[in-house]
Amino acid sequence: MTFEAARGTAIGISGGTADVIADCTLRNLGSSAVSITGGKGNGVQGCDIYNLGSGGISLSGGDRITLTPAGHWATNNEIHDYGQWQRMYSAGISLGGVGQRVAHNLIHSAPHIAISFGGNDHLMELNEIHDVCRESNDAGAIYSGRDWTMRGTVIRHNFMHHVTGFENRGCVGVYLDDMFCGTEVTGNVFYKVTRAAFIGGGRDVLVANNVFVDCDPALHVDARAMGWAAYCVDTTMKERLLEMPYKQPPWSTRYPKLVNILDDEPAAPKGNVITLNVCSGGRWDGIHAPARPFVTLKDNLMEDSPGFVDAAKMNFQLRDDSVVYKKLPGFQKIPFDQIGRKR
Repeated sequence: MTFEAARGTAIGISGGTADVIADCTLRNLGSSAVSITGGKGNGVQGCDIYNLGSGGISLSGGDRITLTPAGHWATNNEIHDYGQWQRMYSAGISLGGVGQRVAHNLIHSAPHIAISFGGNDHLMELNEIHDVCRESNDAGAIYSGRDWTMRGTVIRHNFMHHVTGFENRGCVGVYLDDMFCGTEVTGNVFYKVTRAAFIGGGRDVLVANNVFVDCDPALHVDARAMGWAAYCVDTTMKERLLEMPYKQPPWSTRYPKLVNILDDEPAAPKGNVITLNVCSGGRWDGIHAPARPFVTLKDNLMEDSPGFVDAAKMNFQLRDDSVVYKKLPGFQKIPFDQIGRKR
């Protein structure tokens, strides 16, 4: 079916179980394409979504107090030319609550964010993102920020390319803004992305097994909560922490590093691990001096000729004889040929 010419959101699902919107076209809409709130296991798959006044797909549900997942999902969609009226913070896909999955989507050609997320335990994998954040510089293709408790999200095996901000003055790839914590960024490929992996003063972030090509810089880590953003620690950050039962199960077992955070220099960017990454071309290290003592930085490879299958055609799969596997024996093969929308 084709849904178009609505002044608001085309399809809204509130509650329900296992409702699926499949193989539809949603276009020329005054607001967003699909909003799913509450319920369990609802999804959007195989849709063409474009020419939208605001965002594309919104998935929210589950219970953060009990960390019960909703299990909503958005897979195999193409979303582009959105945010035409509300140009900022209108994401191609936005996630809230607990336990949503975003996979095999192609998101491109937009003024601001591709994927925004809040909440816990989401999975973003095998998506291709390009040419977003075209009208902003302080923006991220994948974005969240300012919360110690929104942990457990995994961002893996995505291909992000040509994300360079307004007038090519720079922006961010994966933007963990203002002390955002507890996220895994693993097995992704970044090509021509400024500040590709960005830790904005947060803690307990894993950046591992990624490939950075012509990124400037590939990595950014700062200690803003020890400096200009210190005012947030005893206000927003602490207030949001106290809203969650972080000292009780399942929180205390799922996120044990949260239990004593207030007694462990909460402003310091502790627990960040950056390992087994490959950087080819561009610039690797954008770690700020105050943050450096807190970062575990090990077994990363700067290699101008890592052995891509066909870099000229943006095939950044590593050949089986790649020097990377010899110099970084712990590096895991990235399923580059599986990334993106499948027709």
